[in-house]
Amino acid sequence: MAFDIKKGASKKPPRILLIGVEGVGKTSFGADLPAPLFICAEDGLVGPQFGDTASFAPNDWSHLLSFLDHMAQNELGYKSLVIDTLDWIEPKLFAHVVSAARKSDIRSIEDFGFGKGYALAADEFRQLLTRLDRVVAKGITVAILAHTQVKPFNNPVGDNYDRYEPKVCKQVAALAKEWVDAVLFARFDTWAKKDGGKAKGQGGDVRVVHTTHCAGWDAKNRYGLPETMPLDARTIMQAIAKGQPQNSEEMLAELAELSDRLPADKAKSLKEWLAKNSYSTTQLAQALNNARAIAQEA
Repeated sequence: MAFDIKKGASKKPPRILLIGVEGVGKTSFGADLPAPLFICAEDGLVGPQFGDTASFAPNDWSHLLSFLDHMAQNELGYKSLVIDTLDWIEPKLFAHVVSAARKSDIRSIEDFGFGKGYALAADEFRQLLTRLDRVVAKGITVAILAHTQVKPFNNPVGDNYDRYEPKVCKQVAALAKEWVDAVLFARFDTWAKKDGGKAKGQGGDVRVVHTTHCAGWDAKNRYGLPETMPLDARTIMQAIAKGQPQNSEEMLAELAELSDRLPADKAKSLKEWLAKNSYSTTQLAQALNNARAIAQEA
């Protein structure tokens, strides 16, 4: 019996979950991905800017799964698949679970009692993720878009606080966040400034994504992305492509070349950090992406 042991990082297309506040531009992000096909509501994509963007509106959950099977088995010419949005397809998921129960007293996901309906929905949601894996295996990027909701977080080591979460049940949210390679949180860049003792909101016209976790939102990435980036699909995809984990020797060689193009203080900090020799491959990739961005601006 032969065992195929591989070495090195996978070069599969990225799987992205973009969680964003209302109106921040989630759909525009998806439309700027390479050759996108949208799975969206019956009304399709609203706005003249999406006139040339392909979309598909499934009738129900089974129709959606069948379409993903079709996409995985056939060459349709698309390079990206965009689900717009996760919270839009969740009711179709719940309706399917309720219908499959075939019980007159089960009319909603809550009627199962004791969270059983949500557990069944999570099992069925895995069917979607399995099919999306097959789509990714065809070389197609998958982006799942989601609206936000503010939910209380029970902090086991301190005071409780509110945080942004995807606007779906916690079981579906957890599975989606676990499945993707990058969870990006998109918002308007705002800050507070005191004016006469009273804080006033500032900014709000710049759209950014956060790529790492903090108390206020969930985010992660496996590509060493900068912690904050413009909400621009092309910029993010370029950074992902460059940040696909390489071997350490290649990244160190590029950092050495870039250090000559950095401002003196940045170059000094980078060399001191590298001299400590206490970084992971992911941290090295993040440093490389940051250095690229600084060198481009210099």
